[in-house]
Parts: sequence; structure tokens; C-alpha cells
Amino acid sequence: MSVEHISKLAQSCFQGNPVIVLGSGASMPHGLPSMGNLAEYLRNHVSPTHGNEQTGWDAVAAELDAGKHLEAALEGKNLPDSLLQKIVRETWNCVNEKDAEVFFGLAKDPTAFPLGRILSALFQSTNVAVHVVTTNYDRVIEYACNSAGLLFNAGFTPGYLQTWEASGGVGFIIGGKQTRVVKIWKVHGSLDWFQTADDTVVGLPVFQLPDETHLPMIVTPGLNKYEKTHQDPFRSTISGADAALRGASAFLTIGFGFRDQHIHPKIIQRCREKNVPIVVLARTLTDEAKSFLANSAGQNYLGIEFDNAVGSRAYTKENPDGFDIPDRELWSAEGFMSLVT
Repeated sequence: MSVEHISKLAQSCFQGNPVIVLGSGASMPHGLPSMGNLAEYLRNHVSPTHGNEQTGWDAVAAELDAGKHLEAALEGKNLPDSLLQKIVRETWNCVNEKDAEVFFGLAKDPTAFPLGRILSALFQSTNVAVHVVTTNYDRVIEYACNSAGLLFNAGFTPGYLQTWEASGGVGFIIGGKQTRVVKIWKVHGSLDWFQTADDTVVGLPVFQLPDETHLPMIVTPGLNKYEKTHQDPFRSTISGADAALRGASAFLTIGFGFRDQHIHPKIIQRCREKNVPIVVLARTLTDEAKSFLANSAGQNYLGIEFDNAVGSRAYTKENPDGFDIPDRELWSAEGFMSLVT
């Protein structure tokens, strides 16, 4: 299998104006924590009180000690609300600490965002919107838009005190024409989102928790009962993400582990219905991602991961077990761009 064939698969995806799906692996090159890093942080910073909190947290810790990943360790646990809030706040603190460093680096080196270059290249066509669906709380995708001079819509009005727009955000009109925009669907919440004591939803672009009356609106992995998907902003965000995934003419996933029970079934359904091109990039493809490629991705798929021995390893319909591509870093966002430009 040649690099030329790989490039054709990548270009087929890119030319289809793909819906971009981002997982934690897309943010890790910028220093954001992996799920393993987050699990370790929570082990060191969550301080349960005696009683139900301690019992619940001991059960989570035991599963982490047994080698389970964070999502599995938290999944299905009947934890008290007070402990849930501690987990949410410490999750916010862990991600926010690194997110702030990325933000301050944006002014120093705005070119350090390959995601921005991907988005910019997608708009070198007739595209008026690019949809990004992400499970990440961090603001790397927003910073990437800024780095490329692109407007984005994440569901809140602009400003320092942002309000939620149930219609899915605001539009932008310049010179009487609707501008091109990146539509970001953050299905697990964002560092910017908070719920006040009176249950009002606000957006605050801050780098420290306001006070105890503002609870971060993020969905900690595995704690589905805390998701409150029947309420905004999650309800409208998930609805918008669903519409984008159902209507996708192609998919580009970066650092997405195919473990999210809401997103990847929609991708499977679309690939089954329309056999759309899909590219799956990751430093290390999870077992779930490999299973998706082998069994559910259709005919037009390309998966690429890092291979420490040679460079990259690619998976296609013709080579489902993978083959090596020596001396090429094609699994990264930057590497993908080298295939399509």
C-alpha cells in the first residue's frame, strides 16, 4: 500500500467538508491532560468526607487500582451529590490549569495550532460552516479558531458575561452577508459554562472558579447521571451535534477513543447508511477505535496511529491489520495536512 493511496483516502475525506470529532488526544499535544492524567489528579485532589463520600470514592479508587480507565471506574457508581460536585470541581481545576497555559501561549505563537490550519484550509472552498463535535471541556478548539482568524459559535453570546442561546448560538453578519463560522458542539460541557445557585446558565471566560455558588457545567467521564441532558445547554448542544453527525458527508476524528456512548453510535449509523469517507487519527488507536474501523467504518476508511519503530501505521479496508509507513508522522493533525495539501 502506497502513501499515494493513503493520500487519496485522506483527500476524499477532506473534500467532503468533514464533521470533525475531537477527543482528548487532540488536546494532549498542547499539554492538556489525558484521561490517565486526570485519573491521577483526581486520586490526589478529591478529599471525601467520612461516610457515604468515603465509601463511594473508595469504590472508584479500587477500580482505578485494578487497572480500569477513568470512564469505567466512574461508570454506574451511585455517588452522593456532595462527592459528585467535588469530582466535577477537581476535574475543572485539572483541565483549567493546563488550558490557561495554552491560552497564554496563543499570543506568543498563534501558529502552534495545526487544528487552526485544518479549519482554515476547509474554508478555502464554498464551505460556509464547519462542524466540530467534541467531548473536551478545554478551549483548544476555540484557540485554534482564533489562531486562524476564524469566527466560532459555541452556543453562547460573545462577551465577558455570556448568555446561552437556545437556538444554538448567535450568527455573524459582516457587510450584509453571513460570515463563515466554525460551529462547535461541546457535548460534555466546557470550562466556560457554569450553573448559578438559582440554576441560571452563564458563560464566564475565566481561569479560576468564581465561587462555591457557581458549579462547572461539565460531564465527568462515566458520571452519566450527572449529565442532565434534558436541560440546556446540554440538550441543545447534543441536538446540534446529532444533526451534524447525522448529516455528515465525511468524518475526521482526531484523538477520539470511540468510547463515548452518545457520539460513536451516530458515526456508525452514518457510515452504515451512506458509506461516507472517514479518517481516524490518534497517537495510539484504542481497541474500540480499531474495532470500529474493522467492523463498522464501511469501505472508505483510513486509520493512522504512531508506530515507535518506524513512524506511522495505517489501516484501510484493503489492509485491516495495518501496515507501516516508515519515517512519516501522519497520525497527527499536522501529518494529516501533509496528505491533503
